Amino acid sequence: MFLAKLDHTISLALYTMTRARSLHTVAVVFARWVFWVLLIAIGAFVYLNQEPLFVAELIKVMTLSIAFGFIGNLWLGKIFVRKRPFITHKLHSLIPTHWLGASFPSDHAMLSFAIAAPLSVVDSVTGLWALIVAGLIALSRVSVGVHYISDVLIGSAVGVIATLLAVFFVTF
Repeated sequence: MFLAKLDHTISLALYTMTRARSLHTVAVVFARWVFWVLLIAIGAFVYLNQEPLFVAELIKVMTLSIAFGFIGNLWLGKIFVRKRPFITHKLHSLIPTHWLGASFPSDHAMLSFAIAAPLSVVDSVTGLWALIVAGLIALSRVSVGVHYISDVLIGSAVGVIATLLAVFFVTF
């Protein structure tokens, strides 16, 4: 019960911070659009590194990472069904919510980490930047009221674990 209360308290505090106009805009941009910027940036990184074997391995790892991540999230989502914070706490979601299903775990966080973590395996500097952006995407999902902090923490962990599994399967 303590963890659930802490989860709600942290999540509502992040949501409340977006009342400041500048944070509101940043949170909405990160929650809605920065994932696509991350995807395009990773595509550019792959394109610019035209070493065919490297590109092939990275694409294999990313593809498996995303697949394993979705399987993990589907499995966890069936076990732990939870409504989104804007429904439970009667908040105003800061982004459109007509396509959203259950809250736990966060697919955006999982996907962000499932595509960023493989980069950290092959290029530590680029990978670190991608992981920072993935973390900001995850936090923004809490800030706009569509996830609890535990949703994005577990979604992020699923993305990283999926990457580790993908690296294992590709290298062995």
